[in-house]
Amino acid sequence: MTRRVRLVALTVAAVVALTSGAVSVSAQTVDPAQTVDPAQAVDPGQTVDPTLGDDPAQTVGPAQSTVPGGVDSPDDPPGEDLAELARLSGEAGALGEELHLARAELERANAERDRREREAGLAAGLAVVADVGASRDQSLVDRLATMRYRGGDTGATRAAVLAESPRDLVDRLGTLQRLSGTTTGALDASRAASAEAARLRGEADIASEVARASARDAQNRADELDRRSDEMSVRIDEVRRRVDALSDAQRALWTGGPLVPPGYVAPAVDGVNSAALNVALTRLGAPYSWGATGAAEFDCSGLMVWAYSQEGKTLPRSSQAQAVSGAPVAMADIQPGDLVIYYPGATHVGMYAGDGLVLHAPTYGVPVKLEKVDAMPISGIRRY
Repeated sequence: MTRRVRLVALTVAAVVALTSGAVSVSAQTVDPAQTVDPAQAVDPGQTVDPTLGDDPAQTVGPAQSTVPGGVDSPDDPPGEDLAELARLSGEAGALGEELHLARAELERANAERDRREREAGLAAGLAVVADVGASRDQSLVDRLATMRYRGGDTGATRAAVLAESPRDLVDRLGTLQRLSGTTTGALDASRAASAEAARLRGEADIASEVARASARDAQNRADELDRRSDEMSVRIDEVRRRVDALSDAQRALWTGGPLVPPGYVAPAVDGVNSAALNVALTRLGAPYSWGATGAAEFDCSGLMVWAYSQEGKTLPRSSQAQAVSGAPVAMADIQPGDLVIYYPGATHVGMYAGDGLVLHAPTYGVPVKLEKVDAMPISGIRRY
């Protein structure tokens, strides 16, 4: 979720404007060490304070937290503080993206559990088949041994004594040889089948244990997801309540400038990526909603998923997953349709729209809009 860019400066400007009428909000200069409101257009030359923390939901610094909240107007909700609201909104958005990632990991954990359980079942089945084969071969060995026992001495000497003719002797010796070979083969097969059965039973036991571990992991992930989803609901309700209670002056500061900067022209469609951008541009002005993937409402990563899906491409659901998929791109090589990942935690994402602008769904109460691509700290660019 986006940091609130130039919030303090704009708030101070609004106070001055309301009290004296001598200063315009748009004419204020921004101290680069201040936190910035992502809903406001940012001077391309403005720098991001390198001392800011990695967390996009970072609490406003001590020097800023002393500023009274909002515009000094009798219509303002008591104690309303846009900086605090920006922090809450950033936390909710970041948690929302983390939950998208957690849900995807839970799906993978469930799939792994199912695969392991199938492997365990197959290994157990093969072990049973091997046991049956070993029992069959051993039964043959037992029958052959019984035959020899009942027939007394089945050696060559007895065959020579009992033979009625040379031809009969040859037949008797051949029978003895086949019987001996069959017995030996059956015994070898029985031993091999028993060893194979033991090996497969061991594999089945291991597969069963791994399957049980996968099931426990999937359940733990599901429990954690439920817990964090409840936390997310509380944060969402708080942000909604406070944004909905903003005065008109505060809401103007919260939503920022126009949806489309003057003079912007969408790039021509010359491929899937630019086509996805042009599709996304049709959603300018659409409201932000946590967890939404369109076509009427979006969160930041949901807008990316929806736009590319219209062009037949499937993107990962979370900004964190989008930050490590696709192909990395340098800022010097950025093209319309590339995904711009923001903040070290990859908790926000937009789509490069050309002319140094990014299209994104900022936060609750701020519609899908175009802003300067460097209005927030960039952590990476990906091309799909």
